[in-house]
Amino acid sequence: MNGFYIGYLPKAPAGLARFLRRVIGALGALALSIALLLVMKQMRFANSTFEYGKMSNFEGTIAAAPYPSLLVERPGLAGPLSKYSQYLLVAPGKHGANDLVAGFDGKKVRLQGQLIYRDGGTMVEIAPGSITPLHTVPAVNEQTRDLGAVTVTGEIVDSKCYLGVMNPGQGKVHRDCAARCLSGGVPPIFVTRNGVDQFLLVDPDGHALGHDALREFVAEPITIHGELLQRGESRLLRINAHALTHMAGTAQAANRTEDR
Repeated sequence: MNGFYIGYLPKAPAGLARFLRRVIGALGALALSIALLLVMKQMRFANSTFEYGKMSNFEGTIAAAPYPSLLVERPGLAGPLSKYSQYLLVAPGKHGANDLVAGFDGKKVRLQGQLIYRDGGTMVEIAPGSITPLHTVPAVNEQTRDLGAVTVTGEIVDSKCYLGVMNPGQGKVHRDCAARCLSGGVPPIFVTRNGVDQFLLVDPDGHALGHDALREFVAEPITIHGELLQRGESRLLRINAHALTHMAGTAQAANRTEDR
């Protein structure tokens, strides 16, 4: 009768109490192990930054095509052999910077904005009305090199969120946000599956893609066949967006010569 539990007694029998303590301890350890395993399996946040609320001054030359960007001279390399860092430009919210840079293409300017960066990719969210032309002559001569046909697998993302405004800024959890950003004119980039390579996506003529050209293909695995271009420090992937198709959970883009 020592092991029999009687509800009105203040304590359980010693043997039963020891058994329950072991069971509760084991269940607690199991729950803790499962929790730690789930945490370790979660996707890690990217090492990206959005300097929200911190306005910085930038000076460089506006390049409006294929997507607005600021070409900033690197210190000590001025002159005919100048090298430039390229900062993509966007407007506040889910909007591209086309309207903000209108009339400044090819001009040297000073502007204010908030810096966004990740893995060597840099962007500035421009403060509206902050662009001021400078009375100097820019000497930008960015040559474009054709690196040939490539086939890459990865994901189409909106550059603003991916580079640092959202974390994570990719995958299915970010699909709706990415679609709205691209529709607002934020430059689309293609990130390879290993996360190492990034390419700005352009049309077969090297121009910016239509705002809704990629809407239904974001946040899913995709294999793209295109022409790789190198312009300064930027790499552009020239594709035919009209050839994108969904195939067994992936989309493929064929950049055929006859479609150019």
